[in-house]
Amino acid sequence: MRPHHAASASAARLRTPTQSALRPRPDRLDPRSSAPMRRFEIACLDPNGLIDNFTKVAPSLPLFEEAFSAVAHGGILHTDVGPTSVEDLLPGCKVQTVDDGFQEVLWIGSTMIVPQRLVMSGNQAEEMGKLTRIAPDSFGLGRPMPDLMVGPAARMPMHNRAKGKVLAPIRAMENSETVIGITPVSPVKTYHIGFAEHHIIRINGLELESYHPGDDAAMSLTHEMEELFLEMFPHVEKMSDFGPQCLPRLSFEEMQAGVSAYSAA
Repeated sequence: MRPHHAASASAARLRTPTQSALRPRPDRLDPRSSAPMRRFEIACLDPNGLIDNFTKVAPSLPLFEEAFSAVAHGGILHTDVGPTSVEDLLPGCKVQTVDDGFQEVLWIGSTMIVPQRLVMSGNQAEEMGKLTRIAPDSFGLGRPMPDLMVGPAARMPMHNRAKGKVLAPIRAMENSETVIGITPVSPVKTYHIGFAEHHIIRINGLELESYHPGDDAAMSLTHEMEELFLEMFPHVEKMSDFGPQCLPRLSFEEMQAGVSAYSAA
């Protein structure tokens, strides 16, 4: 079935201001931060059901970058109007989740994965210059189908013999055969999508998590940096508004240390 090129969102009408009207967005940073900067693009629903598009320049810290780099363009989700490419998704669309039926998309974030050789400053995190290609049927029949290109923030449910069901970073599963690290020739746009709660969705048939900053994200931020971070998410007022994670997460290092102890959920 051919994906829809423009998903309908009955509750959403488009507007395109350069800044959201929901909350002031002064470009301020924690003066103690010396992180390089990155451009992030956001589309979200405002309280009136309008689609608000804006761009932020913010520190290229892991917490910020992970919100925008889960799946590359071309990934297909099942919406209430049929298969839809992630780049054609709009806030207000309803996406089928694995755990709770169709849910309304409230937030979509995107950024560019830039090959390291094209980064003039040379201080980009290594993983932000790479993608991971998952070959068809790598995790079971139709998981994914066709192949799927994901960004460094992509996580999928896995079973661990000791910890049960967890969310694991896909880049930690690279094996040079079915899950392959790729350095793109040119910049590639990546996306993440957010709902009112944390969910599991299917993209090209493979289960991935929707966006959530992590239950302990606030602990890593100064007050000033937390304010800057929340400016990217007009649908929440404070970190606790993201709600709890639907599953616990494992870090890249934890996965690397015990990758043989995991199986696809």
